Amino acid sequence: MQIETEDPRETINNYKLRIDERISRFFDRKETETKDDLSRRVIRMIREYTEGGGKRLRPIFLVLGYRLFADENQAIFDASISIELAQSYLLIHDDVIDDSDLRRGRPSMHIRLWRSFFSGSERGKRMGEGLAIVAGDLAETYAHESLITSGFDPGLLLMADLELTKTIEMTGYGQFLDVVSGTLDDFRENDLIRLHLWKTARYTLEGPLAMGALLSGRHDQIMDLRLFGRTLGIAFQLKDDILGLFGDEATTGKSIYSDVNEGKRTLLMIKAMEFSDRKDAEFIDHILRRGNVTREEFERIKSIVMNSGSYDYSVRLMDSLVVKSKEYLDRIKGNSCAKNYLAWLSDYLVSRDH
Repeated sequence: MQIETEDPRETINNYKLRIDERISRFFDRKETETKDDLSRRVIRMIREYTEGGGKRLRPIFLVLGYRLFADENQAIFDASISIELAQSYLLIHDDVIDDSDLRRGRPSMHIRLWRSFFSGSERGKRMGEGLAIVAGDLAETYAHESLITSGFDPGLLLMADLELTKTIEMTGYGQFLDVVSGTLDDFRENDLIRLHLWKTARYTLEGPLAMGALLSGRHDQIMDLRLFGRTLGIAFQLKDDILGLFGDEATTGKSIYSDVNEGKRTLLMIKAMEFSDRKDAEFIDHILRRGNVTREEFERIKSIVMNSGSYDYSVRLMDSLVVKSKEYLDRIKGNSCAKNYLAWLSDYLVSRDH
C-alpha cells in the first residue's frame, strides 16, 4: 500500500488504515498471551471500545511529528497506537466522572460493563463504573507497552515514554480543573484557556507531535512544534465546544444537552454571560449549576449565545489561533509533505462537523 501521496486526505486515510491495523495486531497479541477467560473477555471489551470509532487524530499527529524529521519507518505506526490507547484510558475515566452514557454514539465503557456483568444487580451501574476505572487503568498500561515494544532505540523510547507520561499527567491536572470549574464564580476566559491547554491541547496535539519528533532523534525544533500543537489544540477544543452546543447529535454521537447538563463553562457560556444583560447571564448561570436542562431552556441558551455575540467571538478566536498555529508551523525546517499534511489538518479540525 502506498502510504504518502500529494493528496493530504488520501495520505491521512492511509495512515488511519495502518494505525487501525496496528491496533488490531496489538489486541490479537494481548488476547493470545492470556489464558484466563475473564481477562480475555475484558481485553476484548477494551479492544471493541478502542476500535469502535474515532478519527485516530492523535496517532496521526504522532506519525507526522516523526515524518517532519525522518524518513518513513513502519515502526512509527507501532509506536503511534500508544496515544490512542492512552485516549481510551482517558475517555473511559472521563465518562465515569461526567456520568456520560454515550461515547461516539455507542454505550460508554461503564454502561457496557454494567450490562455485560451486572444487568440483574441493583448496584449494577455503580459496579460497572468501578470496573470501568480498572479497564481504563489497563488501557494506560497498554499505551506504555505498545510504545516500549515498537522497536526504536531504547534511549529514544525513554524520552518518548517520558513525554507520554507527562502528557497524561498534564491531562489529569486539566481534568481536575474541568470538574471544579463549574463551582468557581470567577472562572474566566484565561482560566478556560489554561484548561484547554492542559486537558486537550497537550494530549491531542502537543504530546503526540513531540513524541514523534523525539523518536526521530531530532529535538532542535521541538519548541516550535510544541507551540504549533498548543495553539491548534486550543482551537480544536473551541470547535468541540461549538459542536457541543450547535452540532447535530446524530453526527457528533453525543447528547446535545450533555455539556450544559455537566455545567461546562465553555467560552460560549463565559462570553454569553459577560456580554448579556443581568437577567440572561443569571439564567445561564442557574442552568449550568442546576443541570437537567429542558428543551425550551436549551433553545433559550442557544439564542442568548448567538444574540450576545458570544458565538462570533468564539469563532473569531478559533480562526485566529489556526492562523497563529500555521505561523509556528512555517518556522519549522522539516519535510515539506509532512508540513502540508499538518496545515491541511489544521483547517480540517475547525471545519469538521463531528
